Amino acid sequence: MAHIPNYIRIKEYIIENIKRGNYKPGGRVPSEKELGELFSVSRITATTAIRDLVSDGIVFRIQGKGTFVTDKKEEDLRSHKVYGFENNSSLNEGYHETIQRHTIKAGKEISSKMKIHEKDELFEIVRIKVIDEKVNAIEYVYLPVKYYVSLDIDNEDINLIHDFVEKYCFLKQKRAKVYVEPILSTQEQANILKIKTKNPVLLWEKFTYSEEEKIIEYSRNIINSDLYRFYMDLDL
Repeated sequence: MAHIPNYIRIKEYIIENIKRGNYKPGGRVPSEKELGELFSVSRITATTAIRDLVSDGIVFRIQGKGTFVTDKKEEDLRSHKVYGFENNSSLNEGYHETIQRHTIKAGKEISSKMKIHEKDELFEIVRIKVIDEKVNAIEYVYLPVKYYVSLDIDNEDINLIHDFVEKYCFLKQKRAKVYVEPILSTQEQANILKIKTKNPVLLWEKFTYSEEEKIIEYSRNIINSDLYRFYMDLDL
Protein backbone atom coordinates (compact mmCIF):
# COMPACT_ATOMS: atom_id res chain seq x y z
CA MET A 1 0.00 0.00 0.00
CA ALA A 2 1.36 3.39 -0.98
CA HIS A 3 2.42 5.64 1.87
CA ILE A 4 -0.02 8.53 2.50
CA PRO A 5 1.79 11.79 3.30
CA ASN A 6 1.13 13.06 6.79
CA TYR A 7 -0.32 16.37 5.60
CA ILE A 8 -2.86 14.44 3.49
CA ARG A 9 -3.84 12.40 6.57
CA ILE A 10 -4.43 15.63 8.49
CA LYS A 11 -6.53 17.08 5.67
CA GLU A 12 -8.64 13.91 5.46
CA TYR A 13 -9.08 13.92 9.24
CA ILE A 14 -10.41 17.50 9.25
CA ILE A 15 -12.66 16.94 6.22
CA GLU A 16 -14.11 13.77 7.78
CA ASN A 17 -14.82 15.60 11.05
CA ILE A 18 -16.55 18.40 9.13
CA LYS A 19 -18.73 15.82 7.31
CA ARG A 20 -19.67 14.19 10.61
CA GLY A 21 -20.58 17.53 12.14
CA ASN A 22 -17.82 17.48 14.74
CA TYR A 23 -16.48 20.74 13.26
CA LYS A 24 -19.46 22.89 12.39
CA PRO A 25 -19.63 25.80 9.88
CA GLY A 26 -18.02 28.82 11.51
CA GLY A 27 -16.52 26.61 14.22
CA ARG A 28 -12.85 26.42 15.10
CA VAL A 29 -10.66 23.49 14.00
CA PRO A 30 -7.55 22.37 15.91
CA SER A 31 -4.50 24.61 15.64
CA GLU A 32 -1.34 23.56 13.80
CA LYS A 33 0.28 22.88 17.17
CA GLU A 34 -2.63 20.70 18.30
CA LEU A 35 -2.65 18.82 14.98
CA GLY A 36 1.11 18.31 15.15
CA GLU A 37 0.79 16.76 18.61
CA LEU A 38 -2.23 14.65 17.57
CA PHE A 39 -0.45 13.15 14.53
CA SER A 40 3.09 13.25 15.96
CA VAL A 41 4.32 15.40 13.09
CA SER A 42 6.06 18.75 12.79
CA ARG A 43 4.13 21.97 12.93
CA ILE A 44 5.27 22.68 9.36
CA THR A 45 3.46 19.54 8.18
CA ALA A 46 0.27 20.60 9.95
CA THR A 47 0.59 24.11 8.50
CA THR A 48 0.88 22.62 4.98
CA ALA A 49 -2.39 20.74 5.53
CA ILE A 50 -4.18 23.85 6.78
CA ARG A 51 -2.89 25.94 3.89
CA ASP A 52 -4.24 23.38 1.42
CA LEU A 53 -7.63 23.42 3.13
CA VAL A 54 -7.68 27.22 2.99
CA SER A 55 -6.84 27.10 -0.74
CA ASP A 56 -9.67 24.59 -1.26
CA GLY A 57 -12.10 26.94 0.49
CA ILE A 58 -12.87 24.41 3.24
CA VAL A 59 -11.50 26.51 6.11
CA PHE A 60 -10.44 30.11 6.60
CA ARG A 61 -8.05 31.84 8.97
CA ILE A 62 -8.55 34.86 11.19
CA GLN A 63 -5.25 36.32 12.26
CA GLY A 64 -4.67 35.92 15.99
CA LYS A 65 -7.83 33.84 16.48
CA GLY A 66 -7.35 30.56 14.61
CA THR A 67 -8.73 28.50 11.75
CA PHE A 68 -12.45 28.02 11.20
CA VAL A 69 -14.74 25.94 9.00
CA THR A 70 -15.95 27.94 6.02
CA ASP A 71 -19.59 28.89 6.09
CA LYS A 72 -20.02 30.26 2.57
CA LYS A 73 -23.29 32.01 1.87
CA GLU A 74 -24.72 31.20 -1.56
CA GLU A 75 -26.06 34.18 -3.47
CA ASP A 76 -28.29 33.94 -6.55
CA LEU A 77 -27.02 36.63 -8.91
CA ARG A 78 -30.47 37.06 -10.43
CA SER A 79 -32.04 37.96 -7.08
CA HIS A 80 -29.89 41.08 -6.74
CA LYS A 81 -31.38 42.84 -9.75
CA VAL A 82 -30.13 46.44 -9.96
CA TYR A 83 -29.60 47.18 -6.30
CA GLY A 84 -26.51 45.08 -5.69
CA PHE A 85 -26.31 43.87 -2.12
CA GLU A 86 -29.30 45.92 -1.03
CA ASN A 87 -31.88 43.58 -2.55
CA ASN A 88 -32.78 40.10 -1.25
CA SER A 89 -29.26 39.37 -0.07
CA SER A 90 -27.83 37.74 3.01
CA LEU A 91 -25.63 40.84 3.15
CA ASN A 92 -28.76 42.59 4.41
CA GLU A 93 -28.06 40.77 7.67
CA GLY A 94 -25.84 42.40 10.26
CA TYR A 95 -25.16 46.10 9.90
CA HIS A 96 -23.29 48.70 7.86
CA GLU A 97 -20.68 50.88 9.52
CA THR A 98 -19.52 54.03 7.73
CA ILE A 99 -15.78 54.38 8.29
CA GLN A 100 -15.11 57.30 5.97
CA ARG A 101 -17.03 60.08 4.22
CA HIS A 102 -15.51 63.11 2.54
CA THR A 103 -15.09 65.01 -0.73
CA ILE A 104 -12.30 64.06 -3.13
CA LYS A 105 -11.12 64.78 -6.65
CA ALA A 106 -12.05 62.05 -9.10
CA GLY A 107 -8.48 61.36 -10.21
CA LYS A 108 -7.38 59.36 -13.21
CA GLU A 109 -8.80 55.90 -12.45
CA ILE A 110 -12.26 56.84 -11.19
CA SER A 111 -12.77 59.64 -13.73
CA SER A 112 -12.06 57.13 -16.50
CA LYS A 113 -14.68 54.73 -15.15
CA MET A 114 -17.30 57.43 -14.54
CA LYS A 115 -16.53 59.35 -17.74
CA ILE A 116 -15.93 62.65 -15.94
CA HIS A 117 -13.01 65.07 -15.59
CA GLU A 118 -10.15 64.15 -13.26
CA LYS A 119 -10.68 67.35 -11.26
CA ASP A 120 -14.43 66.81 -10.78
CA GLU A 121 -15.40 66.52 -7.11
CA LEU A 122 -16.93 63.35 -5.71
CA PHE A 123 -18.48 62.39 -2.41
CA GLU A 124 -16.65 59.26 -1.28
CA ILE A 125 -18.36 56.96 1.23
CA VAL A 126 -16.54 53.91 2.60
CA ARG A 127 -18.55 51.37 4.59
CA ILE A 128 -18.02 47.89 5.99
CA LYS A 129 -20.65 45.17 6.31
CA VAL A 130 -20.43 43.31 9.63
CA ILE A 131 -22.22 39.98 10.16
CA ASP A 132 -21.62 37.80 13.24
CA GLU A 133 -18.74 40.09 14.26
CA LYS A 134 -16.95 39.44 10.94
CA VAL A 135 -16.37 42.03 8.21
CA ASN A 136 -17.90 40.38 5.15
CA ALA A 137 -17.47 43.22 2.67
CA ILE A 138 -16.08 46.71 2.10
CA GLU A 139 -18.11 49.17 0.05
CA TYR A 140 -16.68 52.24 -1.70
CA VAL A 141 -19.35 54.60 -3.07
CA TYR A 142 -18.65 57.61 -5.34
CA LEU A 143 -21.25 60.31 -6.05
CA PRO A 144 -20.57 63.30 -8.35
CA VAL A 145 -21.01 66.43 -6.22
CA LYS A 146 -22.55 68.32 -9.16
CA TYR A 147 -25.58 65.97 -9.08
CA TYR A 148 -26.03 66.12 -5.29
CA VAL A 149 -26.05 69.85 -4.55
CA SER A 150 -28.34 69.54 -1.51
CA LEU A 151 -26.39 66.74 0.16
CA ASP A 152 -24.58 67.52 3.42
CA ILE A 153 -22.30 64.47 3.44
CA ASP A 154 -20.95 65.10 6.95
CA ASN A 155 -24.31 65.08 8.71
CA GLU A 156 -26.52 62.75 6.69
CA ASP A 157 -27.50 59.26 7.89
CA ILE A 158 -26.43 56.68 5.31
CA ASN A 159 -28.45 53.49 4.94
CA LEU A 160 -29.44 52.05 1.57
CA ILE A 161 -27.41 53.70 -1.20
CA HIS A 162 -30.25 53.25 -3.69
CA ASP A 163 -32.57 55.29 -1.44
CA PHE A 164 -29.76 57.78 -0.83
CA VAL A 165 -29.41 58.40 -4.58
CA GLU A 166 -33.19 58.60 -4.97
CA LYS A 167 -33.41 61.25 -2.26
CA TYR A 168 -30.50 63.56 -3.12
CA CYS A 169 -29.64 63.21 -6.81
CA PHE A 170 -31.62 65.69 -8.93
CA LEU A 171 -31.33 63.26 -11.87
CA LYS A 172 -33.65 60.25 -11.80
CA GLN A 173 -31.92 56.88 -11.70
CA LYS A 174 -32.95 54.56 -14.50
CA ARG A 175 -30.72 51.48 -14.64
CA ALA A 176 -27.57 49.91 -13.24
CA LYS A 177 -24.83 47.78 -14.74
CA VAL A 178 -22.92 45.34 -12.53
CA TYR A 179 -19.63 43.51 -13.07
CA VAL A 180 -18.39 40.66 -10.86
CA GLU A 181 -14.79 39.50 -11.02
CA PRO A 182 -12.10 37.98 -8.77
CA ILE A 183 -9.23 40.27 -7.77
CA LEU A 184 -6.42 40.25 -5.20
CA SER A 185 -6.93 42.25 -2.03
CA THR A 186 -4.80 45.29 -1.26
CA GLN A 187 -3.00 45.66 2.06
CA GLU A 188 -5.69 48.05 3.31
CA GLN A 189 -8.54 45.74 2.30
CA ALA A 190 -6.79 42.70 3.80
CA ASN A 191 -6.38 44.51 7.10
CA ILE A 192 -10.08 45.41 7.22
CA LEU A 193 -11.28 41.93 6.18
CA LYS A 194 -8.65 40.24 8.39
CA ILE A 195 -7.25 38.16 5.53
CA LYS A 196 -3.82 37.88 3.96
CA THR A 197 -2.64 40.56 1.55
CA LYS A 198 -3.30 39.56 -2.07
CA ASN A 199 -5.85 36.98 -0.90
CA PRO A 200 -8.50 36.44 -3.63
CA VAL A 201 -11.64 38.53 -3.08
CA LEU A 202 -14.67 39.26 -5.22
CA LEU A 203 -15.16 42.68 -6.75
CA TRP A 204 -18.82 43.66 -7.28
CA GLU A 205 -18.64 46.85 -9.35
CA LYS A 206 -21.83 48.81 -10.01
CA PHE A 207 -22.60 51.79 -12.26
CA THR A 208 -25.94 53.55 -11.77
CA TYR A 209 -27.20 55.57 -14.76
CA SER A 210 -29.74 58.38 -14.97
CA GLU A 211 -32.39 58.73 -17.65
CA GLU A 212 -29.88 60.98 -19.45
CA GLU A 213 -27.32 58.12 -19.34
CA LYS A 214 -25.11 60.00 -16.85
CA ILE A 215 -23.30 57.90 -14.24
CA ILE A 216 -24.75 59.22 -11.00
CA GLU A 217 -23.29 56.58 -8.70
CA TYR A 218 -20.31 54.26 -8.91
CA SER A 219 -19.61 51.67 -6.23
CA ARG A 220 -17.06 48.96 -5.55
CA ASN A 221 -17.93 46.15 -3.14
CA ILE A 222 -14.96 44.06 -2.02
CA ILE A 223 -16.33 40.74 -0.77
CA ASN A 224 -14.50 38.16 1.31
CA SER A 225 -14.54 35.15 -1.04
CA ASP A 226 -13.96 32.82 1.91
CA LEU A 227 -17.50 33.64 2.99
CA TYR A 228 -19.45 33.95 -0.30
CA ARG A 229 -19.99 32.31 -3.65
CA PHE A 230 -22.43 33.28 -6.38
CA TYR A 231 -24.56 31.20 -8.70
CA MET A 232 -27.33 31.48 -11.28
CA ASP A 233 -30.33 29.14 -11.17
CA LEU A 234 -31.45 28.94 -14.80
CA ASP A 235 -34.72 27.58 -16.23
CA LEU A 236 -34.03 25.39 -19.27
